[in-house]
Amino acid sequence: MESEELTAQYATATLHVDLPKVPLEAGAGPENPPCPACSEPLFPWVGMPVGTGIAHRCESCGLGVLVHGEKFRFGSDGAETPYRYDPGTSEDALRELDLGREEDGSIVFDNRASLQGWVTGGAWVGLGTERRYCFTPEAVTRLIAVRDQVVTKVRWRALRGIATMWQSGINMFTFGQNVVLGALGKAHAVEADRPWKRGLDWFISAAVAIPAIIAAVPLELIGILFRRGGAARARIQVL
Repeated sequence: MESEELTAQYATATLHVDLPKVPLEAGAGPENPPCPACSEPLFPWVGMPVGTGIAHRCESCGLGVLVHGEKFRFGSDGAETPYRYDPGTSEDALRELDLGREEDGSIVFDNRASLQGWVTGGAWVGLGTERRYCFTPEAVTRLIAVRDQVVTKVRWRALRGIATMWQSGINMFTFGQNVVLGALGKAHAVEADRPWKRGLDWFISAAVAIPAIIAAVPLELIGILFRRGGAARARIQVL
């Protein structure tokens, strides 16, 4: 049986279906404002640690926008109630990106489009921050284009990536977030809301530290292999 939309072959049991393709722009609206890097709509991603807000992401360039203080709201019918928020401008994102600039002009950042971000979701280290944006190599490329700059090379910071993969794994079991790296000054710690939870977080961190590092090393190396490392350094050049 053949038609314009459906083709079936009995002998090989194959089926080809032409599904409608909906552009990202179709999702634009007050509750899905434009991405500061590429102007495509932003969509809710995950809740931030300890109920501190909601993380949104761009499906095009991958930029993460953190809305501190916001919570998912549900109506009487159980459906999520949309809300409005300000994602900021490209100037806001560039200003925050420059906080990661090193002496040689390169920019370091934790990669939101990393394997660890995908595996751990709301437990990812990068969500435990007071900052507004979580960058990706593609988002950085698009943002600096307005300055007539280009990314010439992206290198992966393996040690930092393994550390954040390890902490993200631990975060999956704790009430707070970034307990160990926060104490070492390598990440922003988000403490649990009760004293007993904060104490238990240290016990949990010690208990799962060794299994977490055993998993973190190969997972981060796999991420780097597929260009999905957790920590990146982008070298910048002016056109």
